[in-house]
Amino acid sequence: MSHHKDRARPKSDRQILSEQMDESLREYQRDNKALILSSMSAGMEIGFSIFLIAAFYSHFHASISHQLLYLLAALSYPVGFMLVIIGRSDLFTEHTTLAILPVLDGRKSVPQLLRVWVLIYAGNLLGAAVFSALFVQFVGMTDRFDESVFGYYGQKMTADSISGQFLGAIFAGWLMGLLAWMVTSSTETMSRIAAVAIITFVIGLGGLPHCIAGAVGMFCAWFAKSTTVGFVDVLQFLAIATVGNTIGGSIFVGRVKYSFTAPRNGQ
Repeated sequence: MSHHKDRARPKSDRQILSEQMDESLREYQRDNKALILSSMSAGMEIGFSIFLIAAFYSHFHASISHQLLYLLAALSYPVGFMLVIIGRSDLFTEHTTLAILPVLDGRKSVPQLLRVWVLIYAGNLLGAAVFSALFVQFVGMTDRFDESVFGYYGQKMTADSISGQFLGAIFAGWLMGLLAWMVTSSTETMSRIAAVAIITFVIGLGGLPHCIAGAVGMFCAWFAKSTTVGFVDVLQFLAIATVGNTIGGSIFVGRVKYSFTAPRNGQ
């Protein structure tokens, strides 16, 4: 009975930090190949958010309002994140927060942090590119999808000014960092799924740039023949979203949570 009570009781912030630190240290110990493969898997899986948005768009955009279509897109957004986070693949925007903790604690160096970040980011982008290439091919081969969805993505991703995109990306990184914290604090899978669904819905409805999910949308728009999105547009989006997400996750969450949760000397 007491064991059940312990599980029902929320974890303390120290406990959450300690678990996140252990999880992060495990990532540092994994070899390059394992990190790349897990990250590639995450980059491909997150593409199913874009897949679902495309399905809703293709079937309903001609008969519903722009506002309702936007809401359906935001409701679709959590799907890929659930596959990645509940399925334990490595997503860069989670690791902006997690991987910085051992560095703040003095257990790992900045070059070691950069190795983890670069490998996970490269794997995520590679996976996103593979998924996008396959999806664009698929859309060309089936009548179930409307190819104009790729232009819809491209326009949606680049609608804001550069400074607007950058600030939005900081918010997205901040929310993803908080999500990593919430997932660790949850003890049951259902509460983890709920945390992922709510937070990523906020990112989707807010139109906040996420460097990996957004990369799938941008790659699709670039690979599709029917859009004006070019390589430079993709690079610009990735640069803004990645820097903003990293600042949001590592500073607003990693640094702040660590500074008030870590045990002080003598405690």
